[in-house]
Amino acid sequence: MLYSSKMKEMNIRATDGDIGKIKDIYFNDNWNVKFAVVDTRKWLPGRKVLLPLHIFHPIHKDSEYVEVDYDKDQIRNSPPVPEDEHFTPDDQGNVLDYFGWNMYKDNAVSTPSHSPLVTFDQPGVDRSVPEEPHLNRNEILSNDTLRSEEETLDFKVHAKDGKIGNIVDLICDENNNWKITYLVVQNSENMTKNEFYIYRIEQIQTVDWFERDLYINDSVKGLEGTTPFTDKNEILSSLS
Repeated sequence: MLYSSKMKEMNIRATDGDIGKIKDIYFNDNWNVKFAVVDTRKWLPGRKVLLPLHIFHPIHKDSEYVEVDYDKDQIRNSPPVPEDEHFTPDDQGNVLDYFGWNMYKDNAVSTPSHSPLVTFDQPGVDRSVPEEPHLNRNEILSNDTLRSEEETLDFKVHAKDGKIGNIVDLICDENNNWKITYLVVQNSENMTKNEFYIYRIEQIQTVDWFERDLYINDSVKGLEGTTPFTDKNEILSSLS
């Protein structure tokens, strides 16, 4: 597992050299990360590249880069994406047509679970030849709304009896189709202190993307007897 913030510190390494750093990641309503936006300004000034996550090699612990099995020319020739990073289904489909659909279609239209779980429970690539989707291309993409990690940071997190804090990071499981498994929430009572709580994605009840509010199955009162994490490194250690 790794933080989304850690992913954005990583360079993308093609077979013949680095092409740039991850600028943002995009996930669907099932909280599966599907794409990374790569800032290529030093290599391709004025252009960003959209890469599907299924082309990434496994990330090694403490690594500062992600390898892909494409050279710079292949990536340079990939479909252009909008500068405003508002990716239409056609934009997504063009990128997937180019790089291969592979695991993208897995979970593309599945229904997310919202069963309540205890906050601090322990968590319970296929790199095969790309396959064509079983469903119609447009049918898959129309059911797969993308959300930006940058857009999600600082969302207000509410329990049943009040506000808990703000989202400051996401935890991704690179060994499980890049599923976002946890939210990292900083206590809003004192944002100058490092007091973090983690919540399973399954605890989410509703998300108001317009108002930037997220509601979870927990209570502020219930946190009174809980010791928060004071270091984000402690969080990953507790989940390993």
